[in-house]
Amino acid sequence: MRTIGGRRILVATLAVALALALTAAAGVGAVALARTSDARTVVAIGDSIMDGHGLTQRQSWPEVVARDHGWRLTDLAADGDGFVAEGDDGTSFADQVRAAIRLHPSTVILAGSSNDLGMPEAQVESAIRSVTRQLHAALPDAQLIAVSPVWNESAWPAQLDRIAQAVRSAVHAVGGTMLSFPDPLRGHPELMQADDVHPTVAGQLTIAASVEQRWDAAGLG
Repeated sequence: MRTIGGRRILVATLAVALALALTAAAGVGAVALARTSDARTVVAIGDSIMDGHGLTQRQSWPEVVARDHGWRLTDLAADGDGFVAEGDDGTSFADQVRAAIRLHPSTVILAGSSNDLGMPEAQVESAIRSVTRQLHAALPDAQLIAVSPVWNESAWPAQLDRIAQAVRSAVHAVGGTMLSFPDPLRGHPELMQADDVHPTVAGQLTIAASVEQRWDAAGLG
């Protein structure tokens, strides 16, 4: 498990006072202090967008959000994986779930994937229910957070919308939370890599901002 670095947080009153004094002397208008780290352990389950395909994994949106919050993150996302779809290494989300359970995280982040487009919908929905129930049964005290799938600059395919709805229903059924938001890449081809599938660094940051906005609005810490 990687330890995600972050901005240092000043907790001692004297240290804060000294920092403010130094800032005033330098003529800087304000000091921005990072939010307090909650040191939670987080596992991300997802596809190539979540693992930062074409970039370094450190540039993926789960890593960005983890650094901002001071989490300890393990990003299990893999290229080509879906609830049914098998990825480049022959795995699917079910394999990621088994790996996540072994890590005993306090929070699991899960997203639907366009990799399941074209798969029989009944099979996808059954796999979604299986994954969420398995996570809840093995990690009853863990926080399960699902986020909207990400597409590209064009409108979502109809099946992807149905996948998102199935994820929402399955996660709610086991007491989890769904963070829904319009695809932040829609209408922004400049945020896509040349393959028109994977976000650029700026695209990953845009997704991270959408996730964090919904995360904070939901009071998830």
